[in-house]
Amino acid sequence: METLPQDFIDFVRALQKHAKYEAHSYKLAKALGMRVRLGMTNYAMPAADDRPIIVLSPWYFGGNNDVTRHEIGHVMLYWSGLERLIIQEHGLEEGMQVIERLCQQAVAFLQITQPMVDEAISRHGVSAQAVSFLQKLTGATPQAAMSRLIYDDPNAERAGFITSGNYIAQIASCNLRLPFWLFDRVPEPHVVLPGASLRGLPHGGGLLGMLTGGSSERWYWEGA
Repeated sequence: METLPQDFIDFVRALQKHAKYEAHSYKLAKALGMRVRLGMTNYAMPAADDRPIIVLSPWYFGGNNDVTRHEIGHVMLYWSGLERLIIQEHGLEEGMQVIERLCQQAVAFLQITQPMVDEAISRHGVSAQAVSFLQKLTGATPQAAMSRLIYDDPNAERAGFITSGNYIAQIASCNLRLPFWLFDRVPEPHVVLPGASLRGLPHGGGLLGMLTGGSSERWYWEGA
């Protein structure tokens, strides 16, 4: 169970490579042999006879969107065999919560493929500028692009945050603990984290920060 998230993402990556890194959600489903059908609600039937079925409402059918990616994630998790292990370990009710979180985590990986991330890091390193590059390239939200970059390497020490006004609105971290948490008041992130890469989001959307390496525990910070 400890390696569950990474095992699933490794499986997702393998399927993406098989599909030649198709980033359009509808085309990806078709490339992987999933049958996409029109319905009134969105759900997946991974164990359907012949081939898995994804049912999408008219607002999402045929398009390139995160709802389709989430349902693709359900099929991928079933294919991986991990869904059965999760339910065995946690039971049905709690297991479904774990499953939903994993499928939502897969969304950013399905929208932002490995070649895109590799290009962003090649151009800008692991930085706020790389996040902006991924946003422009894919149309992803700042949170999705930030999370995709941070969780790309499970052995790396990376963390990121997004502010709203003077408060922390979003956080993602991998092997690196930030000295603040969601909804904390941090009016001057550049003072708290002098080594962070920072970039303002357009239209007054706040500030995005990325941090790599080191340990935040050596820094002293008292909440404002």
